[in-house]
Amino acid sequence: MRNKRLTAEQRREQILRKVKELCTNKGFAGTTLDEIANAANVSRALIVQHFGSKENLYEALIDYLFCDHPMEKDPAIKAYAERKDDRGVFMAYCEHAYDHMVAEQTESPLKLVMFSMLEKPDLYTKHFQKRKIKGIEVLEEYVSNRIKDNVFKSVDPFYVALAFSSMITQLLLETSVLKTIRNRDEFLNITGTMVDLFLNGLTRERGVL
Repeated sequence: MRNKRLTAEQRREQILRKVKELCTNKGFAGTTLDEIANAANVSRALIVQHFGSKENLYEALIDYLFCDHPMEKDPAIKAYAERKDDRGVFMAYCEHAYDHMVAEQTESPLKLVMFSMLEKPDLYTKHFQKRKIKGIEVLEEYVSNRIKDNVFKSVDPFYVALAFSSMITQLLLETSVLKTIRNRDEFLNITGTMVDLFLNGLTRERGVL
């Protein structure tokens, strides 16, 4: 592997895969560049060449984890939004979140999120801004449009999206970390109930302006 010629992009991804594997179990602070180099079968100098520093490597890992499956490109969310299917949009959001945040049980990105909150809160804040762009704004835009359609109550769409995203994140943590939710079907059954309650509070009563 050490002698195999890879492109710079392939080499970066090879390193990031190992960083993800190691940091999921030990946290970023508890993982050294030497451990990463050994796991990726490259030299420490090569890691520095590609990323510059451990801090930059951490930021690259956050990008690698959360920017490769943007919510705004999810075909199911798009399709439901075009049909103005409120429940469909929120449930598709839940499915996307589960499939990309929990599917890899041993290397769940959520564990890395928890580590980043504790170890690197400043970088976590930057990560949150990227999530807002990639995830929360999808719901924010949809809710805003439904307010204009006079279907949802006149509320701040950002806080609606943030509240829903936060609830789903809590359930994802219970699924991936605490194991209190056993599988995808159970997760979606619970989130289905939450979506119904959420939409019930958000939707205008008929005839109310």
